[in-house]
Amino acid sequence: MKHKEITGSIVYDLVIAAVPCLVYASIYRSLPPEIPVHYSFDGIADRFASKLSVEALLLCSLGYCGCLLGVLLRKMVLAMGKTQENSNTQTTAKLMTYNQTFLTIFFSALSLYFISVMLQNSIPDTFFILRTAYLVLFVLLIIIGNYLPKLKINRVSGVKTKYSQSSDDAWMRSQRFGGRLLAIGGSAGLIVCLIPGVSAKSAVVLSTVMFGLVILGLLVFSVVKGRKHLTR
Repeated sequence: MKHKEITGSIVYDLVIAAVPCLVYASIYRSLPPEIPVHYSFDGIADRFASKLSVEALLLCSLGYCGCLLGVLLRKMVLAMGKTQENSNTQTTAKLMTYNQTFLTIFFSALSLYFISVMLQNSIPDTFFILRTAYLVLFVLLIIIGNYLPKLKINRVSGVKTKYSQSSDDAWMRSQRFGGRLLAIGGSAGLIVCLIPGVSAKSAVVLSTVMFGLVILGLLVFSVVKGRKHLTR
């Protein structure tokens, strides 16, 4: 991936991460002198701080934390794959750049949600947060599923099993199956998360089942194909 594209992506991510900060600045005067910054497992606020405290500012800057995490993950994965062929490096770089953007969006969305909770003096909904996390995850699965078949055999990324790494043909078959499974599972999970009228709790339960089926499908494929390969 070209340096200009990566730089442009980071700029867009930084703009996205700035949205919660701008929203917080716009409602600053409407907030009480002290705001809840921590909640117990029962959803009860158990610690308060000034609306200019480090904790409050950190809640507004979660998007930047997500962007930083995405950048670190991208650099780490690309550093591990320096020995890959150029085509793999390009594909992996694109995937990790998408991952960086989605982490930024997810953490920014969390920041906006917590700001909304502070403004309304309400209790945060854990299932709503998990539903948002699954929503981002399923979009990412769809993107990864479309890129998997483009990967050539390597030791860093892709569906890596003894069978898939036994030959170029086995590798391509594994990536195609894995890509289709991720794309189908991600699409199904995305629909579940976006269906109107479905409660956040139900959406989280169904999403967990969907994600579990995707992982199970990959495991079954690797075991079945691996045994057939060993018996030849």
